[in-house]
Amino acid sequence: MVDAESMARQRAFVEGLRERILPLRRRAEVRNEWLRQRLDAILPELMAREGFDMWIVAAREYNEDPVIMTMLPEPSMAARRRTILVFSRRPDGTVERLTLDRYGFGEFYARGWDADGGEDQDACLGRIVRERDPQSIGLNVSELFAFGDGLTYQEHGKVVAALGEKYADRTISAERLAVGWLERRIPAEMAAYPSIVALGHEI
Repeated sequence: MVDAESMARQRAFVEGLRERILPLRRRAEVRNEWLRQRLDAILPELMAREGFDMWIVAAREYNEDPVIMTMLPEPSMAARRRTILVFSRRPDGTVERLTLDRYGFGEFYARGWDADGGEDQDACLGRIVRERDPQSIGLNVSELFAFGDGLTYQEHGKVVAALGEKYADRTISAERLAVGWLERRIPAEMAAYPSIVALGHEI
């Protein structure tokens, strides 16, 4: 049996944890601020480093690419139906961020597709690519890294068909870009990690 003193210690420990763990709503705010900083600072650097003019991340609900799950703001927990994110590097080094999905993701991504406007989602993707005329297009396919191989067979076929032969020939594996995105941390994340690790050990 657990004696009263042990139970009291356990209750005190749990209460201490409650004071140190942010409520869900506040956690969402912090994660969104981190995502905003990562998209603004890390993504342009990585795309330049890997030499991509465009990065297309596409996934269907219930079978998400592991990369897309880290790019969606709270409270969006997954791709909604079918979500396509298009990142296009501008001449000044900044990155245009578009979403081709029915519902949108607020301030994080500009709406690239009007689901009720009469244009098919794949047709919209093809048009956006043609308008920007990228010389190198990254897709998440990889023989080496599972985290860079999130584009499913079906999605790959749809994306390639939407691009057409000219732009499909410009697609290459974005494995280093995908892994780079997942492994990099901003200073705010690094500052929080020691306390998160300590908390995990205590639990």
